Amino acid sequence: MSEYVVGDKMPSITHQITQNKINLFEACAIAERQNVHNDAGIAAQRFGTSQPIASGRMSIAYASEALRRFLGPEAFNTTGKVNLKFLRPVKEGDSVLVRGEVTEIAEEAGGRQVTVEVRCENQNGDLTAVGQGSALLP
Repeated sequence: MSEYVVGDKMPSITHQITQNKINLFEACAIAERQNVHNDAGIAAQRFGTSQPIASGRMSIAYASEALRRFLGPEAFNTTGKVNLKFLRPVKEGDSVLVRGEVTEIAEEAGGRQVTVEVRCENQNGDLTAVGQGSALLP
């Protein structure tokens, strides 16, 4: 999309969460020790869930994917930002739906800063994360 206006909807994406995906995502960080992402007991103690939870960084990655597709890889890969607030845990068996809407377009040196309100929801329509993403478009 080359021209954006406030109110434009970002095409949504959905990802199914599996324990294997959680483990692969965490393999670069803390997979060598038991934690809320790979141990149901620790997750139950900290979050009251019956199973391990996905890292919030997974939701950030999914939001980044949607924003990159919407705003364009050239702009997003060099100037893109994502900031999410996590509202509820995501766990194996959940799906994460990422959607967004353009809320602001600001003229800046070098282009237009396009800001998108981002929402992540589970399969029940419950918000799991909210925030903003943006990129400076030439």
